[in-house]
Amino acid sequence: MITEQLIWFIDSRFYYQNTSLDKVVQLAQIHQKPVKIVIDASAQLTGRGYWHLLNNKDTLSQELLTTIEQKQQQLLKFFTMNAIKVEITINQSTNYFAALNTEITSTQNSVVIIEDNISAKRHPIFQQLTDINAPVLLLNKKAWKHPVNILAAVDPLHEHARPGKIDDNIVLLTQHWSKKLTAKLTVAHCYYVASVLTKYKHKVLAMHNDGLDVFAKRLRLQNEQCILLEGVPEEALTEYIHQHHIDVLAMGLVARNKLEQLWIGSTTTALLSELPCDILLIKH
Repeated sequence: MITEQLIWFIDSRFYYQNTSLDKVVQLAQIHQKPVKIVIDASAQLTGRGYWHLLNNKDTLSQELLTTIEQKQQQLLKFFTMNAIKVEITINQSTNYFAALNTEITSTQNSVVIIEDNISAKRHPIFQQLTDINAPVLLLNKKAWKHPVNILAAVDPLHEHARPGKIDDNIVLLTQHWSKKLTAKLTVAHCYYVASVLTKYKHKVLAMHNDGLDVFAKRLRLQNEQCILLEGVPEEALTEYIHQHHIDVLAMGLVARNKLEQLWIGSTTTALLSELPCDILLIKH
């Protein structure tokens, strides 16, 4: 999977951290692709937050637009100085998702970039991550180290009822990024042995080890790139991320039905409730 387009979705209420800007610039430079930026003002234009306390909404709307246009010009100048082509649109519609999809469908193999925030300040788009028809990179406030350290979480035995193709695409995309970033890539598979199955632990371990080995050979991964982690995935992955200073965790995101639009399983729920690092979500 080759990244052909970077789409940066910015919440106009908070804009972005400098670390997020640095990451977007780095990704744009290594992929040598233009950046499309959507500055979304829908949360303010619909009267959310403290804006409804002001009486003169027409004046507020104009002031808001002026502020956003100033930020737009700053970004244009910054990206131009870094020799990066950029297109910036300002969404003033309540249908922010349509504005984003317009950019996604314009080019194949897009990656959508969204900065994370605390739960109370997260943009409503976080409730629609599974509806975004492209990989989504969620950024936290931590800067990337040099070299960047990437962890790809896979489930080659498909224990969590997700299509096997997702694991292939997780590895292919992270391999591509690792090559571009000159990053270190580790592929991890977690297994958990319930207490009632303790006497079968060695058999369970062998089964998961064989599954990861077959997967690694098929994807032409080196043995030293692969690791088997014991424990509940959300706990084992978080511990590994902290111990090995991981910058980006790539994992799958699957919506099984309309009642499960976002948090699919305890692993995704736990990791996305408070990002331990940047997370690259891959749906297909």
